[in-house]
Amino acid sequence: MKLYVVRHGETMENANNCLVGRINSSLTIKGREQAKQVSNYFKDKKIDLIVSSPLDRCKETAQILSDNIPIIYSDKLLGRDHGEFTGKPRNSINFDEYWNYNKNIQYEKAESVKDLYNRVATLIEELKEKYKDKNIIIVTHSGIMRVLYYYFKGIPDDGILSEITIRNCEVFEYDI
Repeated sequence: MKLYVVRHGETMENANNCLVGRINSSLTIKGREQAKQVSNYFKDKKIDLIVSSPLDRCKETAQILSDNIPIIYSDKLLGRDHGEFTGKPRNSINFDEYWNYNKNIQYEKAESVKDLYNRVATLIEELKEKYKDKNIIIVTHSGIMRVLYYYFKGIPDDGILSEITIRNCEVFEYDI
């Protein structure tokens, strides 16, 4: 199984450097162009399925990538529920603390890192079981990509999952 994980194209909230989470926003013109550009990356690859977050920005990106590839939607790929931090500037929180797996702070409304990690890990195990010989594109959010990166590479000793930056329409590849 090969997984290609793609972050959705740019939204207005991304352009304004806000914590988006589950805000259901659409792609900007630039975001659609990013998705069209990344679709070229997959032109010569055999892709069997696209699994996408059901939020509009991911749906739009998945549809641009699809080229008649079946798309299914999974709530397990929804962005991290930022709760009380939704819509706030990213620099308004301590990002290293917010993404610290070891500390796993329980916020009033925001989803904890371990809950997010477990949700994403469950999806990967389901995909491995059901589609073990398939090549899949996952279209999702930066937080999910962050969790997947550390799921496959291992959680660092300090537990901080914020060390990587994920650009809009960036692609990560994993062989399973």
